[in-house]
Amino acid sequence: MKVKLSSPLLNELRAFLPAYTTLFAFSFFCPVLYLASPIYVEQMLDRVMFSRSVDTLTVLALIATFLLVMYALLEWLRKKAATTIGNAIDAKLSRTIFETATRSDKSGAAMRAPAAMADFNMVRDFLAGNLLLALFDAFWAPLFIIVMTLVSWMFGVIGLVMIVLTGVLAVLNHRLTKADAGRHQRLSSKTQEFSHAVARNSETVRVLGMLPPLRDRWYDLHLRMLGWQSAAYGKIEIFVSATKFLRAYQMVGIFTVGTLLYLANEVTLSNTFVAMTLMMRGLGPIDQVITGWKSYAMVFGAITRLDEMLREAQAQSVKVSLPRLRGPLTVSRVFAFAAGSDKPLLNDVTFTLGEGRVLGVIGPSGAGKSCLVRALVGAWVPRSGSIAIGDHDLTHWNEDELGRYLGYMPQDVELLPGTLAENISRFDPAAASNPDGFIAAAELAGIQDLIRSLPQGYNTMIGPNGHVLSGGQRSRIALARAVYGDPKFIVLDEPNSNLDALAEQSLLSMIQKLRSSGATIVISTHKLNILNYCDDVLVLNNGTVQAFGARDQIVNRIPRSTAPPALTVIAGTLESQRSS
Repeated sequence: MKVKLSSPLLNELRAFLPAYTTLFAFSFFCPVLYLASPIYVEQMLDRVMFSRSVDTLTVLALIATFLLVMYALLEWLRKKAATTIGNAIDAKLSRTIFETATRSDKSGAAMRAPAAMADFNMVRDFLAGNLLLALFDAFWAPLFIIVMTLVSWMFGVIGLVMIVLTGVLAVLNHRLTKADAGRHQRLSSKTQEFSHAVARNSETVRVLGMLPPLRDRWYDLHLRMLGWQSAAYGKIEIFVSATKFLRAYQMVGIFTVGTLLYLANEVTLSNTFVAMTLMMRGLGPIDQVITGWKSYAMVFGAITRLDEMLREAQAQSVKVSLPRLRGPLTVSRVFAFAAGSDKPLLNDVTFTLGEGRVLGVIGPSGAGKSCLVRALVGAWVPRSGSIAIGDHDLTHWNEDELGRYLGYMPQDVELLPGTLAENISRFDPAAASNPDGFIAAAELAGIQDLIRSLPQGYNTMIGPNGHVLSGGQRSRIALARAVYGDPKFIVLDEPNSNLDALAEQSLLSMIQKLRSSGATIVISTHKLNILNYCDDVLVLNNGTVQAFGARDQIVNRIPRSTAPPALTVIAGTLESQRSS
């Protein structure tokens, strides 16, 4: 029975432990083979220089050349093996990380996936790169200090002193610059976020003359960021200079001690050259590990964040397959809150919508309509209460299967890089060989005129490097995507907000066809003319249900003298539309 580690990510990486163990063992031979170079120098100075034997020199040179070629080959194999292991790790985990991060229903999930993938790339690059090999080399580096001690205990002492001093400088550097470096990183992120926000809205910023004050605000953030950067780097440079001094002083220290030992007839000059070579090679990996502490800290931080995300995914139970959505929609005492807020966006929302009926959700801006829509399709999980279709709560369905059974159009429509057909078919791999599905969805949404106007029809590429679509065109394509696969539960959030009169007629025709087919439809809208095609109306205000029932009954039972202003306006609009 295997013992599970507390880290989900490291548990997944346990399969690669034998490969890394072999790589670690192979790393032992690298310093051993490297010893060929200093031993060759020593033999040449002690033997060849005195014997003047060309044959001896030739034999020693051939042996050293062979060993150093093997050393170079082994180094290449180590890096090649680390890269191969890194690719295997990516093949095993990258899709899981991407899916887990994207599936998150937490606030800010849109930014979580890129951040999670950046963390995973950092961990993978560490496990496949020079930082890990430097750790292996640092573990075997004491072998060089031992050989130096065998030459003379004084050389061993110098090596240990250099290691201790380098470590002390690294620790002091971390402690004294941590606060300033943290402030610099936070302000740097804030400055980048601000500049990206301005860039995303550059057209509006230029048209409204907002660029000068926004430029000044960005520059203020930029100056503060540079100030903390200067404060941190000013201290860092002191320790960097001290570390460089130690590196440069190695030769002076070794040759000074070596000369004194030579004068005392305790070592030869060749021993001093050998000690110098061993120190530079032995301290190199240790120095690389110590000075690279920030990179290791970033990797450990990335592992911690990935572990937190994977634990959340593991806490979710595996859900069985359930049948297609059938039955009435029942919303019972639903409360929903924004992240970090105690004010409910939905406050004790309760209603029941019969199967095959069309519900119009109306209310003033900020009433909670979009929040309700997201909850109805499972994009938001309420803090309490239940949302059920037929006999099953939405949370009982497997998320991917549920997505195939329902249709959804968000208020802010974003299409993904790909062809028009792929976007309509929700990137279903089977759609390429069976185009009837997305063609039927396009016909139901009434977007044939839009498809004919595109340069390559269904094959038109959409995205940053593809065809540019207007807001209304994106909304019409999103309507076709929502009805792909003949779903029987469809939720539309402000579907006609960007549509012209002709496109709105196509939308209304689609609603009539869907209702005739027995589909249950929920429509959030500000344009009240669409309510003429609804069976029921739900009025929201401040996250609370103020009225629910058949469309005509809602108007008739609102007393004008006591009704809130929002309901009075709605009632008047409905009455005028009904009379016309």
